[in-house]
Amino acid sequence: MEEQERTQNTAEDLLDVQGVMQAFGIHTWENLGPAEFSNDTSLGLLVGIEGRRYILRERPESPMGQDEGHRYAFQRYLREQGIPLPALHQTPEGTPFVAVGEDCFELQEWPEGELFSTLNPRSFQWCGSAAAMLGRLHQASSRYPGAQYRWPAEAHIGAMVQNWLGLARERADTYDNQAIAMALTTWAEQWEKILPASMMAIGAGKDLPEFHIHGDYHALNLRFDPQGVTSVMGLEASRWEKRIFEVAYALFYFCALSWHPGETLTPPW
Repeated sequence: MEEQERTQNTAEDLLDVQGVMQAFGIHTWENLGPAEFSNDTSLGLLVGIEGRRYILRERPESPMGQDEGHRYAFQRYLREQGIPLPALHQTPEGTPFVAVGEDCFELQEWPEGELFSTLNPRSFQWCGSAAAMLGRLHQASSRYPGAQYRWPAEAHIGAMVQNWLGLARERADTYDNQAIAMALTTWAEQWEKILPASMMAIGAGKDLPEFHIHGDYHALNLRFDPQGVTSVMGLEASRWEKRIFEVAYALFYFCALSWHPGETLTPPW
């Protein structure tokens, strides 16, 4: 009975996928099985189309909801500038996604390359390659001719940091280990003391470069080979912002944390 139900569910899933593929104007394709394209919970279906591999996935949304097409326009521009972003398969009408019912789907080209790993002998070389790629991306972004896409004031980096500190305090209240709870509380208090002055100083820096940033530049959104970065992904949080915030974000994620493919935790390096 259970086997029959699984077979029926699989058939229904394939019929759903077939409908999505047809919406893309694709009638001949190969199901290559589930594809996990990062170390988070995001899953997609790996499909073969005319000898090329793509990930069929639900369209990831900006943390702020609809971004008025900014991500698609910005990605297209960056690809034109030589930044190695995986291509999105277009519909016959030239759009990079399809809407089926209440859901939207993308067909993203499979990102070639290896996941970053702190244990890899090339990890230091890859950190340098990631920094160089971020520099290239920022140089290209500084020339982007598109409209500015800004997040609302409540999503400014200062407010986000304050929310993270609040989360740390909440976690501290739930820990049975008093040493960890006290350390978290002390850490949050120290940051809260310097945060307002730090944000005011950065805000007063009139010459600090501003442009559209990647928004989530860390190890899981890159792929590598022996020569360096092969793919850049994950621009869902792209927005107009001061460059210094993205540089600090990337430094922390690449230099302060350990990355091990297949693991969900990123302990201090």
